[in-house]
Amino acid sequence: MSVAVAPSELASVAADHGPTAFVLTVGDDGRTRVIHVKVDVDEAGVVRTVVGRGAAVNAVARPDVVLLWSPAADGFSLIADGVASVDGEPRPDTPLTIEVFSAVRHRPAPV
Repeated sequence: MSVAVAPSELASVAADHGPTAFVLTVGDDGRTRVIHVKVDVDEAGVVRTVVGRGAAVNAVARPDVVLLWSPAADGFSLIADGVASVDGEPRPDTPLTIEVFSAVRHRPAPV
């Protein structure tokens, strides 16, 4: 079972999952790249973070990204789809802004 999360609710829901998330981008070879970063989510559901050069290059070429927060105390994970924009040229500490258009809390895996 998944529970939809509106972008306007993302900040409060993300707070239950902690200040960090995984950002998934796609490289030139078509493979998914995953990085773990500190995130800041505003009340409109816009996520701001800082990524390395590789993730920034990927986001410039393919701006559709996924954010994944670790499970909260109730076991639900938070997954968000968004469009990334890079502030400036890709470098080791590139500001990245992600406008989230869809998010869900995803049920715990059966054990």
